[in-house]
Amino acid sequence: MCKRLIIRVLLISLLSITSLLAQEGLIQEFPLIHNNITLNRLAKPGTPFDKVGRRFAILGDESGSFEAWAYPLKLFRNFSFSFFVKESTRPIHASDIVRSISVSPEATILTYTYQSFTVKAIYVTSVDQPGASIFLKVDSSVPLTIVCGFLPVLQPMWPAGIGGQYAYWNNNLKAYILSEPTGKNYAIVGSPAASGISYTPAHMLSDTPSEFKIEIPDPKKIHNKYIPIYIAGGQGERASIQKTYEYFINNPEDLYLKTQEYYCKLRENTLRIKTPDKRLNLAFEWAKVAFDNLIVENPDLGKGLVAGLGASGTSGRPGFGWFFGGDAYINSFSINSYGDFNNVRDALAFMEKWQRSDGKMAHELSQAAGYIDWWKDYPYGYIHGDTTPYYIVAVYDYVKMSGDTEFLKSSWSSLNRAFEWCLSTDANRDGLMDNKKAGLGALEYGALTGIETDVYLAAIWTQAAYSMQQLSKIIGDKASVKKAGVCFQKAKAAFDARFWDEETKFYSYAFNAQNTHVKDISPWNSLGLMWRLGTYERRLHSLEKLLSSDLNTDWGIRSISEKSSFFQPLNYNYGAVWPFLTSWVTTALYKNHMPLQGFTLLCTTAQHTFNHGLGTITEVFSGIHHIWPQEAVAHQGFSSAGVILPFVRGLLGLEGDALNNKVFFAPQFPPNWEHVDIGPYKIGKARFFFKYCHTKDVIDVNIRTENAHGFVLHFSPALERGSKILNIKVNGRSSNFKIKTEGQVIFPLAEIPVDDAPLEISMKFVPTLEICPVIPETKPGERNKGIKIISTQRDESTLRVNVEGLSGSQYALGVRNIELLESIEGAKLEGGKLKFQIPGPKTGTFVSHTIAIQLKQPQKQ
Repeated sequence: MCKRLIIRVLLISLLSITSLLAQEGLIQEFPLIHNNITLNRLAKPGTPFDKVGRRFAILGDESGSFEAWAYPLKLFRNFSFSFFVKESTRPIHASDIVRSISVSPEATILTYTYQSFTVKAIYVTSVDQPGASIFLKVDSSVPLTIVCGFLPVLQPMWPAGIGGQYAYWNNNLKAYILSEPTGKNYAIVGSPAASGISYTPAHMLSDTPSEFKIEIPDPKKIHNKYIPIYIAGGQGERASIQKTYEYFINNPEDLYLKTQEYYCKLRENTLRIKTPDKRLNLAFEWAKVAFDNLIVENPDLGKGLVAGLGASGTSGRPGFGWFFGGDAYINSFSINSYGDFNNVRDALAFMEKWQRSDGKMAHELSQAAGYIDWWKDYPYGYIHGDTTPYYIVAVYDYVKMSGDTEFLKSSWSSLNRAFEWCLSTDANRDGLMDNKKAGLGALEYGALTGIETDVYLAAIWTQAAYSMQQLSKIIGDKASVKKAGVCFQKAKAAFDARFWDEETKFYSYAFNAQNTHVKDISPWNSLGLMWRLGTYERRLHSLEKLLSSDLNTDWGIRSISEKSSFFQPLNYNYGAVWPFLTSWVTTALYKNHMPLQGFTLLCTTAQHTFNHGLGTITEVFSGIHHIWPQEAVAHQGFSSAGVILPFVRGLLGLEGDALNNKVFFAPQFPPNWEHVDIGPYKIGKARFFFKYCHTKDVIDVNIRTENAHGFVLHFSPALERGSKILNIKVNGRSSNFKIKTEGQVIFPLAEIPVDDAPLEISMKFVPTLEICPVIPETKPGERNKGIKIISTQRDESTLRVNVEGLSGSQYALGVRNIELLESIEGAKLEGGKLKFQIPGPKTGTFVSHTIAIQLKQPQKQ
């Protein structure tokens, strides 16, 4: 009995010593800096979250479970917490007690709450180092043990693979070391406050988690302390990975502060917008972060822009965490729009490296290409035909916005090869690229791929020919100017002639070798409509069809009409809602002066920032319910383009030309917006700051500039059609202008020289009755039910608003300047709004309805 007592005392003493030593790994709590774009809500286990940098990614869900990547290696998966109270042997799983999530660009905080403790897990990923930290803030009234477990992986992204991985606990580092026989790939994960509790064979990986525990025998002693967990990994020798790991140990607060400072500068040094719509402002800021998080520095391949990110689970690719050429070019327009030119240049230069010898640009490149012969052994690299002309268009947009002619010169040979390759795909000599020869365009599979040319590829090629003409002018190549100009004119004419379908009054999706049109209505023509290809009347008819409830839902535009025989709500190409297609439709509406519907669609996409993974927008949604498929990638770059592109180039009407010293400000704001602050808007080295104020009959714009001497401001703020512009004054002096009417608006065409002094512009006008845009109201899981404004027609005395709504349902439209309303048919005025009921019984089907408003004539001034 005496021996047993001695043994028990020794065990208790040993446990106490171990616990005491473990507490030595704590760090002093440091304050987290307030960030006014932080998003907070109740946590939803199963909902994605990520914390990523250039070289490292935590990809998980809001239970706290995650996988870790040190590009291009997946280090481990299923990292999770469990808690043991006092001497309990029954775990309390973190997923069962997670309560809230708080997301800022620099840190994500998950809060776990039980009856006797609260634990906050603060996730911080380094911007430029291959690693991350988790800081645990524990408030407990009882002794607590935290067990951290994960499944080691240490595999490169699909389709590469290595074998012989092993994991073991290193007591000196207080961490697990993961490696493989070649010693070229490592990971380290652990905590200075932990002890290992898994003992797996060193030569193989176990099917059970590798675990370590953090014991807190006296919770009072960890007051004002953090318990740190560190992760580092990647290619290279163990010493280099360990150096990163030890840097985190020695500089825990520095990691957080550097990350916080980086995102602070991202906000300060790029375009900022303050409108009356706070949610829209937030969505814009988070879209910038979402794009920035897709910049990857791969140790084998270089620095480029991946398409999207999402947890891979048991598979080998983190969402669309590869380099996709088309996505990079699509996204470059948004990134240029908020002024991050350096990263656009890097993305373009990266994709240029993989151009095929015949000039074709790459479609996709695995991050694991350093382990395999990607181009030789796998068929995916060059399967798309749209990537090559989009490259030309993207380079032109970058050069025009940034003024970087040196990049153009270095890329000129590549651009010429790309242009010649595009020309080689026009087998039928109609002036357009042929899908059968070029490769895939809009769709990647299914019945509608067996066509001659699709409207998406045709639009990109037409714009590429125009872009090549402009780039040739910049470079001074007269022969190329002439050649590209001829191609552009031929392609532009062919676009209008070959895709317009007189029967449907729509630019059709495609035609076949017999020149038969695809009759199914889809939004793939919207890219051409955005670039104003075709005639205005035909563009207008096409856009009105896209606004119908057949395609237009409360959460975005379907990829094909629900009336099509091919429609399947969860089919990727034939019925699902894509935010990136919605972005083109939205921008096309603004470019064709239909802001009433454009603003609704912009808000439709922006709301996704807050409904699923906080701060990111999911790749695709169901075509019937407002919900995302399980396989959808939660952080998709081109989905965030649905916020930035139409916001900047549509709603704000901002465009720039650094080579010709031009800035365009043509806002199409909702009539009830009184104040908007914008800036810095970057064009080359110039910076523009706008303060916009709209009162009853005056628009005032104050403009401050930096490095903009010699620029000309093209000033064209839009007013509701029926308004009358009286005068424009610049710094108190009258300015000449012309007037143009198109679509729903009237706007001036004024050219105002810019120098170093501030500009004060005032535009006096006579207002008219204005319809306010619909703000979509929809919750996840709901069906399409919101009112759709299809079109408006206006003359001097009448305004007609054509809508679609659910039969038997009631709706309301906001109006401004109601004193100018004489009478109404199809609605009644109540509380300053037009209220109406759609005729018919409640059948759940959309039907058309028209509101006719008789207008009072404005008084002459």
